[in-house]
Amino acid sequence: MTIGFFTCNASPLLNGLAISIHQFATHLRRLGHRVLIFAPRYPGHREAEPDVYRFPSLRVPTHHRYALPIPTAATALHRLIPRLGLEIIHAHHPFLIGPYSRRLARRLRVPFVFSYHTLYEHYAHYLPVISPLAARIGETRSYAFANRANLVIAPTSGVARRLLAHGVTVPVEVIPTGVEPPPQQEESASLIRRCLGVPEDGPVLLYVGRLAKEKNLGLLLRALRAAVRVAPEVILLLVGEGDEERRLRRLAADLGVADRIRFVGAVPHQNVGWWYRAADLFVFPSVSETQGLVVLEAMAHGLAVLAIRSIGTSDFIEDGVSGALAKDSEDDFIRRLMELLRDGAIRARYAEQGRARVIWMTAEASAMRLLAAYERLLPQEAEATVRNVNAEPLVH
Repeated sequence: MTIGFFTCNASPLLNGLAISIHQFATHLRRLGHRVLIFAPRYPGHREAEPDVYRFPSLRVPTHHRYALPIPTAATALHRLIPRLGLEIIHAHHPFLIGPYSRRLARRLRVPFVFSYHTLYEHYAHYLPVISPLAARIGETRSYAFANRANLVIAPTSGVARRLLAHGVTVPVEVIPTGVEPPPQQEESASLIRRCLGVPEDGPVLLYVGRLAKEKNLGLLLRALRAAVRVAPEVILLLVGEGDEERRLRRLAADLGVADRIRFVGAVPHQNVGWWYRAADLFVFPSVSETQGLVVLEAMAHGLAVLAIRSIGTSDFIEDGVSGALAKDSEDDFIRRLMELLRDGAIRARYAEQGRARVIWMTAEASAMRLLAAYERLLPQEAEATVRNVNAEPLVH
């Protein structure tokens, strides 16, 4: 099968969606299928994987490192794509590259799949004009776009319920992004901490992800200030980069916890496992996730997790069994953090149960489920061809 992924996020960008794209493509290829990735061009980037095609792009002035694809400017690709033999077109965004890929699917008369990766109402601050109206318009248009697909992929059951509640009537299938099983390593946590320059005495909290407004990291820093009263030697590792770093450094200084925080910066995805193994507790205050891949990665590495209950975490964590899910309030998050810092036995139990919960959620298994969903669509191709006989032009 020849599959086209159309995305606004891909390597060299480092975020959950780009990692998801890479993992699905890698495992679908290992299963014997060809995956072509169509993504924005990043000047100076050298491709490290096959079958990647780049659209001309513009840098996003309000979003760190991101680029916006301009499909209409890719004249050579317009001529090339129909000759590539695509049998499935899979869009990963409803805007920009999304409408282009939908028109392409109709022109080529192949099934069109859309993954609903993002809660767009949490990202309105990246628009040039910030307003609740802009957020509502973006969210409404994303649901309308979903209804134009043959199949919508939701990463969690909470996202699936939200789609159905907002009028999405096409089939929706829940397929999370899986995790790569951590390699068996003999190094002790103490040795890993020494190698990473992390203090060996005292509890270590870890956050992995972008340093962005929608990640709710101000709450995490305020929780750290409270945690210092219980565990004066506690430190917080922030693995990632983003536009909020400068503001977070100022906030840490204002709260008096700057010496308790280490801004690690960006870490290649294949090396993040060392940081999971160096920590005692993974802390994740975001409520903007549709899945939260880093939460699964932490659990797979045997790390206890404290997160805020949201549609991106509730599928994977059973509160009080395989992790801790705080209410969406600062007081409750701090209360649960204090509890976990005081009781290592609870952390150990959450770590054990969490690892058992996600051990089957491998990237390979998720790719096989996605492949099965594609295969179920293919017999519908003839019917879809009749419905879409008046295909739209590829470029307006």
